[in-house]
Amino acid sequence: MALTIPDSCPAKASGGEKNLFKILRDGLPDDYYLWYEPIVENRFPDFTVLSPTFGLLILEVKGWSCNYIKQANSNTFKIQKQESDAIENHDSPLRQCKGYLDVIHNKMKQYQILCQQDGEFEGKLAFPIGYGVIMSNITKNQAEKSGIYDILPNPQVAYKDEFLAWDSIEERILIKRLQEMFSIRFSFPALNDDQISTIKGILHPETAIKEIPAAQKSISIQMTLKLDSPVIVTLDAKQENLAKNIGNGHRIFFGVAGSGKTLLLISRAKLLSAINDQKILIVCYNIILACHLRSLLAKYQQIEVFHFHAWAKTILGRLPKPGLVPDEEYDLYMGELLLKKLKDCSYYLKYDSICVDEAHTFEPIWFQCCVEALKDPDDGNLIIVSDGSQKLYKRRNFTWSSVNIKARGRTFSQKFNLDKNYRNTKEILSFAWNVIKNCNKEQINETEEDPVAAFPIIEPTGALRNGEQPTLHITFNQTESILKQVEYLRNSGYQSEDIAILYRKSIADNKSTIDELCNQLHIRGLGGGYWISKDRESKVNYNLKQTGVRIVTVLSSLGLEFRAVLILWLEQFYNDCLSKDFEIATQARRELYVGMTRAQETLHLFTSKNSSFLQELIQSQAITVKSEDLTQ
Repeated sequence: MALTIPDSCPAKASGGEKNLFKILRDGLPDDYYLWYEPIVENRFPDFTVLSPTFGLLILEVKGWSCNYIKQANSNTFKIQKQESDAIENHDSPLRQCKGYLDVIHNKMKQYQILCQQDGEFEGKLAFPIGYGVIMSNITKNQAEKSGIYDILPNPQVAYKDEFLAWDSIEERILIKRLQEMFSIRFSFPALNDDQISTIKGILHPETAIKEIPAAQKSISIQMTLKLDSPVIVTLDAKQENLAKNIGNGHRIFFGVAGSGKTLLLISRAKLLSAINDQKILIVCYNIILACHLRSLLAKYQQIEVFHFHAWAKTILGRLPKPGLVPDEEYDLYMGELLLKKLKDCSYYLKYDSICVDEAHTFEPIWFQCCVEALKDPDDGNLIIVSDGSQKLYKRRNFTWSSVNIKARGRTFSQKFNLDKNYRNTKEILSFAWNVIKNCNKEQINETEEDPVAAFPIIEPTGALRNGEQPTLHITFNQTESILKQVEYLRNSGYQSEDIAILYRKSIADNKSTIDELCNQLHIRGLGGGYWISKDRESKVNYNLKQTGVRIVTVLSSLGLEFRAVLILWLEQFYNDCLSKDFEIATQARRELYVGMTRAQETLHLFTSKNSSFLQELIQSQAITVKSEDLTQ
């Protein structure tokens, strides 16, 4: 059975489209992708079929009957509307498909890993692409009598009588028939994962996560990669299906760290902007995360990205001065002012859709502001993603209904695999979860309308990759140990931008240490240091293109990820993690959990002091210990 996106044919599809969807879904093998209505330059071909051994085929389904085709040639069909005498001009179905194909072909040729590397056909695509048409309401005999067959001939076109027979033909015969629709067909090495992902990213830009440099494994073993070429990393099929199956209205997604919540939110925003040309807002709490998201969405002018305080400032003109209310009441006070202003705000300044990332960091009244900022507060698209295990700030308890969000029956976690971790290795996730699992027991799987569990804890059911155990370095000189580890990682193929050094607090005594660390990273040729959270200005100006090892607080790292994470000054967590005050201990352990789960592949922790919390980590037997002196 083919992998279909979306997983079912929408109700708006025509009868012929629904039949073809079923035939291809059930009749093709499981290494075939089948997309219904992908977006190609703001146009929507009915179906796209892709397989590593088949190539790429675009299919258009037309339900016209002969009686309603008033005039036709190779360029244009004049079709009478069934409910009136009005005549509409349509591109010839084959011409329409070729238009889609030309756009795709030109984009794909820009990616070297999709092209032949040498020989007579160097620079040409390394796999066949083609197009075909299904005339679901005209038989071949009717087409021949009316003269349509001369314009839409076999084998690129299948007529009703043949199409109906597809429902019962064997898999091998169905594939062979689809192959006949290619005007140029040739043998080719099977496409690999990097090539398939890049093709998907071109066909569906809303699923693209990032571009990475190609490697030899990115092309066929029969070819040699000659030039630099990017690979597009995309959502996997389950994530893509989720992004495209989200219904309209208020939707809340609870998921574990690394489950792809932010990727889901970004993909959904891209999709909405492409389909409906909507005005969209993405809002989060962290300044650095907002900068990160803004850089990822720079090409999408309809999508605005702000951290909440910056967004509030655009509406209020200026934020209330600190000191007007107690610090712990400031966010509530600002939210009240913003909500009042939004109630009087012009409809045209409001949004079709709003996406809230890391919602567990929000003050409850902020959600009311988001609802009020929608053009349609009751039924507008409001997408909220959160993880109770990463709830790092003390906020008031609330229920979703109390902040005007229609959440009942619209919250999702396990249903869409958001309990699975895509980011971390099993070893990193297991170690990190051990730190907080006892704090989370009381809140796991609470109901969505429990006032203390608006952000329920979802226990991760596992990661998808294996790797090395995290490493604990007990050392006299943490900065020197950090530098040696960065050097090792760089020599192992990591770029400086792949590596992050995280710490809990920046106090006067260690600011000079971080400055010296940055200096040494430069002097030793390790790419330099990029101190993202040095001050507010450095946070606001965070830039993905800036080179250097990232140096950032754990709190400011929320929502980010790196191939390697090095946690400096682990002792900053000791006292709070062991506090008899449950809230203090929980917050500290969650901070450490957030820091550890930023690591995709490699995690190292550094300390110069012993404590019972350190022994707790060691006794978990989930970490490798490198110690100079355990008595320090």
